[in-house]
Amino acid sequence: MDRMLLASIIECRGAERFKLIADAAEDREIKSFYKKLWISEAKHGHIFVKFALNYWPEEDVYARLETLNEAEGEICEKLTWRPALH
Repeated sequence: MDRMLLASIIECRGAERFKLIADAAEDREIKSFYKKLWISEAKHGHIFVKFALNYWPEEDVYARLETLNEAEGEICEKLTWRPALH
């Protein structure tokens, strides 16, 4: 379960970053490119949660996802800011 949920978190964070770039881009082609990447990454994140739901009870999946997201937040608070995706 953890591998699927961690993959979901990674993909969702990538999607968030691509959305930020798309929203900030002034060039229409670049904006469109990053918007497509954002949409694709967001779908990937949800796919991994759906996979997990095929094998484990919903309440277990979402409880573990919350725990992993909280841990990620604690880790990220300690990191220095830098341009990166995943």
